Amino acid sequence: MDGFFDGLERAIRDQNWHAALVMALTLPDICAKTIAPTDGSKKRYIDWYDANLKSEYTRPAIGGIDERVFLSGSDCYALRCALLHEGTDDITTQRAQDALSRFQFCVTGQFNFRLHCNQINDVLILMVDNFAVDVLNAARTWWAALGESERTDTNERLFTIKVTDNFSM
Repeated sequence: MDGFFDGLERAIRDQNWHAALVMALTLPDICAKTIAPTDGSKKRYIDWYDANLKSEYTRPAIGGIDERVFLSGSDCYALRCALLHEGTDDITTQRAQDALSRFQFCVTGQFNFRLHCNQINDVLILMVDNFAVDVLNAARTWWAALGESERTDTNERLFTIKVTDNFSM
């Protein structure tokens, strides 16, 4: 898993926002496969997101104001599908789509203005760096909570890039 974590961390550090977003949307899939290998991708992604990230995108109920979920597991999965398969932030044609229709990802400009987790109608505005860091932190926390044997088993089946000096099949 370290290769995936390091790749996302490097993309964030290098401000390679497209790579960071693709990695951030893929990481829940990779993590979820470990704990629910027989479930379908949609179910396991949504379940993992809801258990590990949903609270970051939920405003709790306070002072008579109801709880507000800005980004559900279903909408995040719909974004993952739209971006990875179609290169778009429009999720209206995605079956997993729940409450949102589109996303707008932003980075800070010269005035350092941030718009993270703001919603206008059915469009959610997210700072790409915040989102990527949130996913990375959730995945690392989840990974650390797994048992040693689960981590070892997972690492053995994951994709790796080999150095040609030590290449073997």
